[in-house]
Amino acid sequence: MIKLHMLPAEDGDCLLMTYGDQARTRRMLIDGGRATTYSSIKQTLAGLGGGPIDVLVVTHVDQDHILGVLELFNDPDAPVTFADIWFNGYDQLRDNPFESFGPVDGERLTAILVKRDLPWNTAFGGRAIEVGREYRAFDNEAQLQILAPDREALERLVPIWVEKCRKHGLLPGIAAEEPEADDGFERFGAMSVAKVKQLAATKFDRDDSATNMTSIAFLFEYDDTRILFTGDSDAPRLIESLQPLADREVGGRLRIDALKVPHHGSHRNISRELLEIIDCRRYLISTSGARHHHPDDVAMARILEFGGPSKELIFNYESRASLWRDQKLQTEFDYTVTGPDDVDGFVLCAFG
Repeated sequence: MIKLHMLPAEDGDCLLMTYGDQARTRRMLIDGGRATTYSSIKQTLAGLGGGPIDVLVVTHVDQDHILGVLELFNDPDAPVTFADIWFNGYDQLRDNPFESFGPVDGERLTAILVKRDLPWNTAFGGRAIEVGREYRAFDNEAQLQILAPDREALERLVPIWVEKCRKHGLLPGIAAEEPEADDGFERFGAMSVAKVKQLAATKFDRDDSATNMTSIAFLFEYDDTRILFTGDSDAPRLIESLQPLADREVGGRLRIDALKVPHHGSHRNISRELLEIIDCRRYLISTSGARHHHPDDVAMARILEFGGPSKELIFNYESRASLWRDQKLQTEFDYTVTGPDDVDGFVLCAFG
């Protein structure tokens, strides 16, 4: 059994996965959302009943993924600890884990990990988490394959590391300037079947964000269930990693049970080519739509048109789910919509 919670991270990600059986329960926390959402996330973490979470994955340094993690580590009453923390800091960008901690890599999370001597990329020998890197499994029953980033993406970030950390409020003494949240609505006119088909055919324009391209993405498999966690990864990098896996399967499409839609549903991270090499039934969309108005209509149109039959779109904010509860569209593109369980931000998916 796998239980995956999408927690209230506003326009970001915070996913808590629990799996195993009565004899042994494993947990992974993937990102922490924004600083403003930590209080809600803390309540969920406090309900876990103690014991360390096996792995915390901080996919990359963008505010909507990392600031909630910093809030957790700065909370003297934090309800959880971690057996390992997966995060690519400055030394991992250069693949140099044994050099001394210096000012250029002194962003706030690195400072915490070093000062407290916390387990950091232990499964990878302290080195970068990247495509092709062997790692020591923390669980003999689950399989995990790193799909992104690659070495080129990591090295691209090296010369602009300080600039990006300053932008995201990660340097000591520099407060994070989080853009004010808005209501997330940015649609002009009703959505029709013809409009969806027109948007789905829009030419793909690749995300070239240096930080997004360093997102840690991985394929998780347990008890014949596969979940694709993507962070804010770009589609071409995911395709390069997934294509050899898809080629081994009947029909040339990789069967997965759920896709955490990359970059909260940005059209620059979801392409027709990506959707056509996977056979997926559940699309997980983590965002309130605040600040960046994700998921955008082009990305959603591609999922509807090329995302396969009998699909379920799962949103953790009702404001985003309601935009796609159109019976004509649901019939034409063969999909259903699931929103939050009761309170915005919280949605639970069960597998197996």
